[in-house]
Amino acid sequence: MKQLDFAEEHHYKDDEEGIPILVMLTYGDKTIRVAAKVDTGSAVCLFSHEDGLDLGVPIEQGIPKRLGGLAGSLDAFGHEVTLQTGNIAFQSFVYFAKYPNLPRNLLGRQGWLRNLKLGVIDYDNLLYLGAYGS
Repeated sequence: MKQLDFAEEHHYKDDEEGIPILVMLTYGDKTIRVAAKVDTGSAVCLFSHEDGLDLGVPIEQGIPKRLGGLAGSLDAFGHEVTLQTGNIAFQSFVYFAKYPNLPRNLLGRQGWLRNLKLGVIDYDNLLYLGAYGS
């Protein structure tokens, strides 16, 4: 038997499109709160073009990347931000979509999951989080 310790427990809304969670993004002196979906299959964190603009991110000055998925591909640009989930905050490298109207924000492995310990009991809509290394 193994035991893990988590700092936080979050109840999430039952949603057909995934596990929703609120996160805070900070760039410079600006912070916004956005909804995102936990996506353990996503290589990176991806946020909407509009979120990048709200943060004051010079989106297209970031590191370009073409992201592929089931529905095709999209262009995005990477930037360093502070990402906070609950009370757990860390520096993170995330991507912002080049074009508006991204249907959902994604919390992927690089930038989010690799900074956390994650436990999920989906039947009860429970998400457990802890800072990695704590």
